[in-house]
Amino acid sequence: MTIDRSTPPPVRDFQDVRLDVPEPIRLNNGMPLWIAGNGEDEINKLTIYITGGAFQESLPMQATTCSMAVFNGNKNMSYEKIAQAIDFYGAWRAMQVYDNCTAFSLSSLNENFDKTLPIFIDCLRFPVFPQKEFELNKRQLSVNCATAREKVKYIANKEIMRLYYGDKHPLAVDPTPEDIESLTQENIYDFYDNYYKSQNCNLVLAGRITQKEIDIVDKVLSQWKPEGKAAPTAEPEANGSNKKLLVVNKDGAVQAAIMMMLKTVPRRHPDYFKLRILTTVLGGYFGSRLMNNIREDKGYTYGINASHSGRAFDGYIGISTECDTHYCWDVIKETKLEIQRLKQELIPQQELDIVKRHMISDLVKTLDTPFSIASYIGNMFCYGTYPSYLNDQVNAIMSTTSNELIETARKYLDIDMMQIVVACDKNKLPNEQ
Repeated sequence: MTIDRSTPPPVRDFQDVRLDVPEPIRLNNGMPLWIAGNGEDEINKLTIYITGGAFQESLPMQATTCSMAVFNGNKNMSYEKIAQAIDFYGAWRAMQVYDNCTAFSLSSLNENFDKTLPIFIDCLRFPVFPQKEFELNKRQLSVNCATAREKVKYIANKEIMRLYYGDKHPLAVDPTPEDIESLTQENIYDFYDNYYKSQNCNLVLAGRITQKEIDIVDKVLSQWKPEGKAAPTAEPEANGSNKKLLVVNKDGAVQAAIMMMLKTVPRRHPDYFKLRILTTVLGGYFGSRLMNNIREDKGYTYGINASHSGRAFDGYIGISTECDTHYCWDVIKETKLEIQRLKQELIPQQELDIVKRHMISDLVKTLDTPFSIASYIGNMFCYGTYPSYLNDQVNAIMSTTSNELIETARKYLDIDMMQIVVACDKNKLPNEQ
């Protein structure tokens, strides 16, 4: 059979993209447990989201250092024995600090789950924070911090967050290696004692899950009883600057990093999904307008990205790129022109259809595996989403029209309110055009 490669295959829209998040199971100690359990392989991943993240820190990197230190040893096992046991049973652990919570995950073979989970939970319940390992944690973080602070992309990102949120906001904190090295065991104990409690936990179990795995979780956690009141989440007040342009010098920098930011709305706002569509058109995929103009046509950069970051309390469109310092003002000029186009011209239906298919295909990836579904459930604790969030987003993408998008663009995309940071070697930067 000869295939006619001159005729493209038909394009079909996705049908019935939907995620029905199950109600959580209540363990005997009261903890809620969400299950994403249609996996084919005999593996699982348990993620515990503990209230207590960057917004609860009283010192820079306190939450991150604490999340590392809990695995340095517990009352039953040393650091070396914990590492050896996790490795012997073919398991993997990880941690990540978010705004209002810290996520701890254990990936394990089902056949070894009854052996790995008690070790994992003992680290969260009974850590001992030995001094030697604690100092190694701090040294690792301080070296990573020092390395990051040399990069123009990091500098630009931190400075734009300062402009947007204000110097004292947790998201604008710029920890130094000295800040990290000055942390004490007492600082870590304080954070642990305030937040690492069973009533502050939400659990998500994914993989090939049967009643056996659920029973193991219930049995191991049954002795972790609630103590006191649950910790509240926080919404620190933003107190940003009115400054619209900041150029930060980095002597010897080969390239410049550019960060642009526009304030929008929180995730639960009725216009949030429309703004995500607009952001995708602007710079949210490889065929976006910014990529076509600034990368493909002008050749100013290898890539430029626009994303709509939504938190429970606020949201913003962020645009980022790195380029030759001589092109900085041209990149900013062309970016503003593309934003203005969104306010002046209806998005052609063909382009909008492509963007919608791209966005839906990204959401479909969420449904690929139990682990991706579990991550989406976890977004409820990390970013303030809700059980029907994916379905609402799909409906909004499918139904939003070009007329609605141009109205939304005119409402929110005010380039006069855009804040811009350029991090570069100032000696190489041309005069502003």
